[in-house]
Amino acid sequence: MFRWKMQEERNFSTVFAKLLCEVLRKNGQEFIVPVPPRKGKIRKNGWDQIEELSTFLEKRYGFRVLRILERNTSSQQKKLSRSQRLESIKSAYSLCSSQAFKRALKPFSGRLPVSVCLIDDVCTTGSTLESCAEILKAAGISKVNAVTLFTVD
Repeated sequence: MFRWKMQEERNFSTVFAKLLCEVLRKNGQEFIVPVPPRKGKIRKNGWDQIEELSTFLEKRYGFRVLRILERNTSSQQKKLSRSQRLESIKSAYSLCSSQAFKRALKPFSGRLPVSVCLIDDVCTTGSTLESCAEILKAAGISKVNAVTLFTVD
């Protein structure tokens, strides 16, 4: 993970996208929602790993990607304790603006799918996935699954 995420060994993205594709297909997922990065991460690191994976899944494997979440905070979750993460995550994510939301739904005939799968690179406490799932369910998505590449405890 370190070489891919921190040292920008981007050739790992194709391998990880293929693995994700297999898991998503095995579980009957068609629609994915990427967890957005914190503000400033792309500027600092030069790329967004989850967006890159989403693009591979969309262009190479035919998954439908809904980019409807946005990150509101810039603090790094990994630097917080579990209780701090659970508290800060409550306001860390939201649906994108109504204009961006409508634009994102245009390829889907303006309708949200019944079921989606969140994708993220790392799951530590699960608070990010839970928060994003709550937001998507409040927006009208009935079933939200999630898949990550790594788990850290």
